[in-house]
Amino acid sequence: MLAASSWLFFCFTDLTPTHISWQPSLNAGTHHTDRYANTELTVRRGQAFTITLYFNRPQQAGESLAFVTEIGPAPSESHRTKAVFPLSQRGPSGWSAVQGPSESGYTNFTISSPANAVIGRYNLILQVTSGNKIFSRFLGQFVLLFNPWCPGDDVYMANENERQEYVLNENGIIFVGNAKYIEARGWYYGQFQDHILNICLTMLDLSLYYRQDPAIDVSRRGDPKYVGRVISSMINGNDNDNGVLWDGSMVILQKWRQDNYKPVQYGQCWVFAGVMCTVLRCLGIPTRLVSNFNSAHDVDRNLSIDKYYDSSGKSLNIGKDSTWDYHVWNESWFVRPDLGTSYNGWQVLDATPQEQSRGLFQCGPASVIAIKEGDVDLDYDTLFVYTEVNADCNRWIVYKDGSKKRVYCDTEIIGRFISTKAVDSNSRVDITYNYKYPEGKGIITTISY
Repeated sequence: MLAASSWLFFCFTDLTPTHISWQPSLNAGTHHTDRYANTELTVRRGQAFTITLYFNRPQQAGESLAFVTEIGPAPSESHRTKAVFPLSQRGPSGWSAVQGPSESGYTNFTISSPANAVIGRYNLILQVTSGNKIFSRFLGQFVLLFNPWCPGDDVYMANENERQEYVLNENGIIFVGNAKYIEARGWYYGQFQDHILNICLTMLDLSLYYRQDPAIDVSRRGDPKYVGRVISSMINGNDNDNGVLWDGSMVILQKWRQDNYKPVQYGQCWVFAGVMCTVLRCLGIPTRLVSNFNSAHDVDRNLSIDKYYDSSGKSLNIGKDSTWDYHVWNESWFVRPDLGTSYNGWQVLDATPQEQSRGLFQCGPASVIAIKEGDVDLDYDTLFVYTEVNADCNRWIVYKDGSKKRVYCDTEIIGRFISTKAVDSNSRVDITYNYKYPEGKGIITTISY
């Protein structure tokens, strides 16, 4: 009687996972996430990861398993923030799970995410179906990131040395100074250090985009151009105060967290760019810093920097155009299906609050190729960045009757020695001709056609 009673209890007890192993060493190594300081599973999209589940009893005939992934405050299959996928079947969402070898008491499962999945922190749930009953068991949480190693990902970068530099390198060089004397300044990104990943994910949740519509915002986080634009609006607090000499992103982001996400004082262009590089590399988007010397700030967007003088040569306080000794922004690597394949590659993102774009201090992504080709009407903010590297410098005489006469035009002074750090070294690489043709060559090419 005792044996029969035990058998009945065994058969009718719900199949329940009692323990999960996230296989941290195996998954972190294959996903290039072994340097993150956080303890939860962190993997990259478009690539399989393995978990091991321990059950209270063996699976019985008539019982089937499925997994559910959910992200955001209102998970929805229509928004691609929820997926339900049975074993050995790839669902319409692109998620799939395969049951691996089983031993007494435990079973291995391999779970694959689509290469365009939303990035962020997911809930993982096991569904057990027995007859007409479905039981759901919460297994835990994992973080999914962009994957530059996956050919199907929008941020795919083919060169391994470049991936090591633009995703995994925690140290960088920022070029500052002026066109006559360029100085190299070290910067510590620290994208893998304590709390940084959580801070980056929190940053997305604090954005105006999220506050306006959380469900839609989360659903768009599979798109690197969207994520980059959101981050560019979040890095700056637009306090318009003097800068202090920061030399790394980690201490700034950690102070932001410690101060309950209040603005950290103060920032200048290289600080905004350094912090933004940390966030984007942390999320898996290949990113580098770019310095533009003699950088134009064209407020009225007429493709020129205009200075005005009276007939005696005295400078007049007309207009707000200016030229900076240098300006630092970010380039991130991803495709642009919204523009066409010819605009894939490096995209300018700028977190320095210069001018508003669609109501916010944000800038980009602007395709570097579009900037070079003068396709200034393309999204996002291409005209503004084009002017930073290509504006003419004009000097005008304003006469007493209000008439104006242009007396000087310099077409070459703006956009000099555009620089970035070399791959695998601290050397300066001049990428000016990524942004512009040698002066006059573009015009000659256009005329020749």
